[in-house]
Amino acid sequence: MPNRREFFKIVGTGAGLLLALDTRAAGAHQGMRSARPELRTFAPNAWVRIGSDDQIVIIVDKSEMGQGPLTTLPMLVAEELDADWDRLRIEQAPTARAYINPALGAEATGGSSSVRSSYLPLRAAGATTRLMLLQAAHRRTGIAYARLRTARGAVLLPDGQRLSYGALADAAAQLPVPRHVRLKSPRRFQIIGRPLPRLDTPAKVTGRAVFGIDVQRPGLLIGVVRRPPMIGGHLHHYDDHVARAMAGVVHVARIDQGLGVIATNTWTAWKALDAIPVHWKDGDGARTSTHAIREEYRRAAGTEAAIAERRGDVRATLRHAPRVIAADYEIPFAAHAPLEPMNCTAHIHDGLCEISAPTQAQTGAQAIAAHLTGLPLDRVVVHTTLLGGGFGRRLEHDFIADAVNLARMVPQPVKVVWSREEDMTHDFYRPYSYHRVQGALDSHGMPIAWRQTIVTASLMRTRDPSAIKGGVDPTAVGGAVGMPYSIPHIEIGYVERDPKVPVGFWRSVADSYTAFVKESFLDELAHAAGRDPLALRYALLASEPAQRRVLKAAARAIGWDRPHARDQGLGVAVHRSFGTSMAQAASVSIRSGKLHIDRLVCVCDCGLVVNPNIARAQIEGAIVFGLQAALKGPITVENSRIQQDNFDSYSLLRMDEMPRIDVHFLKNVRAPQGLGEPAVPPVAPALANAIFVASGIRVRTLPFPAILSHA
Repeated sequence: MPNRREFFKIVGTGAGLLLALDTRAAGAHQGMRSARPELRTFAPNAWVRIGSDDQIVIIVDKSEMGQGPLTTLPMLVAEELDADWDRLRIEQAPTARAYINPALGAEATGGSSSVRSSYLPLRAAGATTRLMLLQAAHRRTGIAYARLRTARGAVLLPDGQRLSYGALADAAAQLPVPRHVRLKSPRRFQIIGRPLPRLDTPAKVTGRAVFGIDVQRPGLLIGVVRRPPMIGGHLHHYDDHVARAMAGVVHVARIDQGLGVIATNTWTAWKALDAIPVHWKDGDGARTSTHAIREEYRRAAGTEAAIAERRGDVRATLRHAPRVIAADYEIPFAAHAPLEPMNCTAHIHDGLCEISAPTQAQTGAQAIAAHLTGLPLDRVVVHTTLLGGGFGRRLEHDFIADAVNLARMVPQPVKVVWSREEDMTHDFYRPYSYHRVQGALDSHGMPIAWRQTIVTASLMRTRDPSAIKGGVDPTAVGGAVGMPYSIPHIEIGYVERDPKVPVGFWRSVADSYTAFVKESFLDELAHAAGRDPLALRYALLASEPAQRRVLKAAARAIGWDRPHARDQGLGVAVHRSFGTSMAQAASVSIRSGKLHIDRLVCVCDCGLVVNPNIARAQIEGAIVFGLQAALKGPITVENSRIQQDNFDSYSLLRMDEMPRIDVHFLKNVRAPQGLGEPAVPPVAPALANAIFVASGIRVRTLPFPAILSHA
């Protein structure tokens, strides 16, 4: 794993910025070499190149899976570069050291880090390029810097003449890269903050956009795979003599724990795979079931936990408090369920391994291919396609390994596409979690103690065990640790249990379940004390102004203080994750035993909003994702087999089930924070709290019970 210190070293120095860019990737980038030798290219860093033909190219290193980096990240560069927005070309970055995400320590997209990790580096890249062009103009004309301006891809001279960036590119390329650059004040922004249309929309609308499943190569073969139907199982025996005799079948082979077929087309590949009798053997996940996992976790919740956080003396306070409230919460496994199933194209040729894939983790894809082929890392080339949904699923490398393993067996490129059933039953699911919570109230009905035991699997146990400290996996308790409410006595405990079900990073990770427990149980305490849940939150957030502000705005927008019908309920939830404070308010009604979600309001404080249209779309998409998990599913296990294998048994939220969503941003100019995930955690608790008001039913499990089936 490359060291993140080798990426950007950015140090604020007064009004300036110290910039150290690793430009080695620029020279290795195939796109850097012009097809016309008479053209010269100015490439001062890994993010920008300007041709003498006036073509400005901006490199984007984050994967596009719907969240908009192909537009928002170029906006950061173009703002400081004073580029002509209408004449830019955007290219996907190769796999190289320069593109390591400092928030993740690898070239990868996740953790709502795309804009917040790129905000200063990309602005600095644009500002550095602009300064060098100004220096080139100064040397050519002798005009002082103070009298030169830049706008829309050109240096403007005092007499009105215009020197295009392309005309200055050759001269600028001869200059040393400056280490100190001055960034614009937000008051001078002309591109950042504008609701510019997405640059990738036209290609997606016309069908020209290339997702992983669309990749074509000369001589392309199709690979299909079948993995064990049981958790932890493996291939024992198979008979492929019928399949091998089928016209168009090229190869049949074991891969990893399963079986793969290579054929000249998809239909033949699947027919051949279906024609192979396969015998599987159980693994260490045999007899795993949702019921058994639930019972084990319930017992574990009563055992001594590793302490993730402790403030004050919770146990003594609980023993002597005037009133103690207790509850257990349960959150199930959940699938990522991206609409584009897992796929990857691999081609091993001429001492290279070329991969074209919809991946969130380029560094990992490169590493797994190098391991499987024995090639050095610099002989593995990763081409990142568009992603048809990710949500954390494409941080994994199993589908990459399938393609590389099959490509090792033939000289042609092989595109592996999983079936929907393989995709659904071999996910890395959001972990099942069980929570035992106790809260103490003083004589005035104010919470004075909070004890929570979280039982769930560890995401880092197999990925990076060194991250587990004192028996606590931080990815399992995020959102519970560091609670913003000013409760004097708090204890958060963690009990690790391995359910034998593969688990992974699911959009918003632990916050997706810890926020549900935190915001739901706080409502329980408020109602037990006879207090207004909103007023209690205000009182407990006295030292958290950002969360108070978003909460107040959401309550006002939903009409918290206005009268409402008897079968109507309002609920609120507020949560901070990935640096962003997010409040949501829900209005629901129960009619004829059916839940009607009338309206959702979301108020966000995420710092400066680079592109309001894209930011709003991200929040709306995250709310849909959160609603899906609250209303639909879950993923269940029986006899070590996942029970849901397609969208008939794991149904998605439909358009006619969507409520009205109102999104509001609190304006400020602090650096942008995470946006792709923070709207997921508050959805379920805001709805659950509203349901309680409307029906008197306290929801402590997800998805919502059948008695509240969604209309």
